[in-house]
Amino acid sequence: MSKAEREEEQQPEEAEAESGLIYSTFVSTASFLRPYAPQIVPVVVCTFFIPIILAISGFAGYVVWSNLSTKWETPIYLQYGDGTPPNAQFVVPSLHSQQQYDVSLHLVVPASESNLALGNFMASLTLNTTNNKTLATVRRPAVAVTTNSWWIFGPRNTIDIDVPLLKSFVAGTSSLLADIQLGRRDNWKNLGTGEGRELSVISASLQGIAVPHGVRGLAIRFPLLSSLTAAFIFLTICSLILGVCILPVMLPDVPEDAKDLRKRSSTSSIPFPPSEKARRKKRSQFSRRSSEAASPSSSQSVKEEESVASIPPAEEPTPERLRQRKISTRRENEGDSQ
Repeated sequence: MSKAEREEEQQPEEAEAESGLIYSTFVSTASFLRPYAPQIVPVVVCTFFIPIILAISGFAGYVVWSNLSTKWETPIYLQYGDGTPPNAQFVVPSLHSQQQYDVSLHLVVPASESNLALGNFMASLTLNTTNNKTLATVRRPAVAVTTNSWWIFGPRNTIDIDVPLLKSFVAGTSSLLADIQLGRRDNWKNLGTGEGRELSVISASLQGIAVPHGVRGLAIRFPLLSSLTAAFIFLTICSLILGVCILPVMLPDVPEDAKDLRKRSSTSSIPFPPSEKARRKKRSQFSRRSSEAASPSSSQSVKEEESVASIPPAEEPTPERLRQRKISTRRENEGDSQ
C-alpha cells in the first residue's frame, strides 16, 4: 500500500474518533448538569427573556407617549402672483379620528408700513377628505398691529399673528387636505389709487391643539404618567406569564409517599356531623355488647370440649353382649307384632 492510501484510510477513523470524543463529552456534561437542571433552566430562561420583556415594555410606553401628542403643526408655503390672494394647499399631519382639536393659523409678518396700512384681512380655511368631501369651511378676520416693546431692545421687525379658526373640531378620519387663503378678495383695490395689494408673510403654519376629554383626555393631561403606567402594566403581564411558565420547573417534585400521607391526613381531618358521630358511638356500643354476650358461650364451649375430651373411650362389645342385644331386639319386634 502506498502512503496516500494509508492516509485516506486513516482519515475516516480519525473523524469517527473525533465525533465519538465530542459525543462522549456532550453526554458526560449533560449527565453532570442533569441534577442541577431545575436551578439552571430558570436562570437561563430569565437571562434570555427579561431583557426582551424590558425592551418591549419600554417600546409600549413610547407608543403611548407618541399617540398622546397634544399638539401638531404643519408649515404653509403660500403662492403669490397667480392673480388670486395668497393661497396654499397641503396635507394635514395624521390625526386621531375621534380626538377634538382647536385649529389656528400662526403668521409671522414683517412690521412694514404696507402691512400696517392694509388693515383687516381674511383668513379662509377649507378641510377636505382624500375623497374630496368637505368637512369644514371657515373664514376669520385678522389685522397686523405692532406691539409695545421694551425700549432697550428697540422696536421689533416682525409681528406674530394668531388667528383661531376651529374649536373642538373632530375630523372623523386620520388624513385631511387643507386649502387656505390670506387677504381680501378685492385685493384692496378700493384703497388709495386702486392698485392691488397683498399681505407680505415671512412664515405661516397651521396648528392644532388637542382638547382633553374622556379617558384619552386624562391621559393627555398626564402623558408621562400614562406612558409609565402602560409600560408597567405590560411589564407586569409579561412577568406573570413568564413566572407561570417557569414556576412548575422551579418547584421540587413531591414524592408519592408524601402525597399519600397528605391524602390520609386530609381524609382523617374531615369533621363528621353530630348525627354521624352518634351513629358511630351506637355501633361501637353494640359491638361491645355483642362481644360480651359472645364471651360466656365461648367459655362454655371450651369447658364442654374439655369434659368431652376427659370421657374415656368406650370399650369394644364382647360376643355375649352382642347376643343379648340381638335377643332383646327380637323380643321387641315380636311384642310390636302382637
